[in-house]
Amino acid sequence: MKIHLDKSSSLSLYRQVAGGVRQLIRSGELREGAQLPATRRLATVLGIHRNTVIAAYRCLEEWGLTKSSVGSGTFVTVSAAEAGDFATGAGPRFPASDSPRKAGHAEHDQARLFSWRPLLKPARGLHPDPMEACRIDRFSVPESPILLNGAVPDHRQFPMDEFATCMRELLADAGPSLLQYGPIEGYEPLRSWIVEWLRSSGVEGLDTGRVFVVSGSQQGIDLLSRLLLSPGDCVALEQPGYTGAFMVLRQAGARMMTVPVDKEGLRLDVLEELLEAEPIKFLYTMPCYQNPTGISLSARRRLELLQLARRHSLAIVEDHYSSPLRYWGEPLRPLLADEPTGCVSHLGTFSKILFPGLRLGWMVVPDELCQPMRKLRWATDLSSGTLSQRVLERFCRGDHLERHLKKLRQINARRLSSMLQALEREFPAGAHWTRPSGGMTLWAELPERIDCQDLLRDAAARGVLFTPGVAFYPNGGGHNAMRLSFNRESEDRIRRGIHLLGELIKERLQMRGKDRSGAGDAASFL
Repeated sequence: MKIHLDKSSSLSLYRQVAGGVRQLIRSGELREGAQLPATRRLATVLGIHRNTVIAAYRCLEEWGLTKSSVGSGTFVTVSAAEAGDFATGAGPRFPASDSPRKAGHAEHDQARLFSWRPLLKPARGLHPDPMEACRIDRFSVPESPILLNGAVPDHRQFPMDEFATCMRELLADAGPSLLQYGPIEGYEPLRSWIVEWLRSSGVEGLDTGRVFVVSGSQQGIDLLSRLLLSPGDCVALEQPGYTGAFMVLRQAGARMMTVPVDKEGLRLDVLEELLEAEPIKFLYTMPCYQNPTGISLSARRRLELLQLARRHSLAIVEDHYSSPLRYWGEPLRPLLADEPTGCVSHLGTFSKILFPGLRLGWMVVPDELCQPMRKLRWATDLSSGTLSQRVLERFCRGDHLERHLKKLRQINARRLSSMLQALEREFPAGAHWTRPSGGMTLWAELPERIDCQDLLRDAAARGVLFTPGVAFYPNGGGHNAMRLSFNRESEDRIRRGIHLLGELIKERLQMRGKDRSGAGDAASFL
């Protein structure tokens, strides 16, 4: 860290150190979650006493900019924008006195607003923060932008009339128990329907007692992480991979060990090397239409992964967030269907195939985890909402879901085809992209000299939104990549959006005076 100290100044040295660190935060050189140097090391670098640095760190914590934890270190707890707000008085003001709690300033201390920031746990580094990378409100965006971002359903396709009919029928038939607490595992008739649904994809002999209804697969990841992980445990996961899983695992204090994907899915050779080098608590994977790439694990690798799991006693958490959205090719079996040893936990959700706002999904766990999961669920949110579970069960039993999925597959297949054709026509040589057979998203990689976060700013100004690749790399990377969603816009708007993106990319390549071919710049897995 570069901090200038003026020993002839009337401002004490520890305040100068604290002010220097604050400026590094405001400039973005120190990001939220970054760890400050150890006090002894910084004191040596600056040529001052260690106690001066300790006082400076205490001052920063008092200001709400950092949080210290014994044995872990001192971490930045605010973003550059928030640090700027503090400096202009929008947040808790910095003490005017030389010391944050100097004797004789009792009135000032009483007037200061209480801050919760010093109580926050240290952020565990995802750099950059995926939430920050996905934010659109920092850009100037015209009305009705073309939405090629977000792995969410098109709300215009929601079967509202059918759902409303099911709701009216339920309210007419049910008594007050409809609004009582439900079982921890979830509404039993809905869990039975989930068992039947999974049987249609190859999962035989599943006991309903192993099925938990949860608030989307996101809660399933959170519950399993709470149950299985201690701070410092290693979890293997795909890269690029699902941002929501990164956020949960970071909160759990896990070390994320990434495994690349190629056109056949997870690289099992890299995973095996990792298993031999590190004690891995579990593998988190999306074997079907992976978010963000849309790639599915090939049949060959699927069998090899299960064999690898048996050899290394590897636990697997498979997330089938969009597996029903198959547009062509053979149906994809979940790993759960072919793993008799009980090493697989399975997650699914209604959020991507129906209504995200219902916040309902399911989790299938091995028998050994059922009772611990019941206790954990009771300690967190007791259960999912009874009303939403019961109306959803009625909706699914009435074949409304199957009819909705049939319609959705036809619409999304046309949209995906339109995007793939537009990419072939509009993107320059040297760009590569995946060609999924289902799901909601595909992955494009541009020549290395293109920064997609910078590209997003200009694309947003011209009315096209996408998600930059850095959001899907928990330990850094993906600057020249983007995730494109094809299920939220009409075919015509998709073509227009890809055309605008292609123009912007070509402009950047021309400005840099480079060869447009970009051969060898893109990642090999595409």
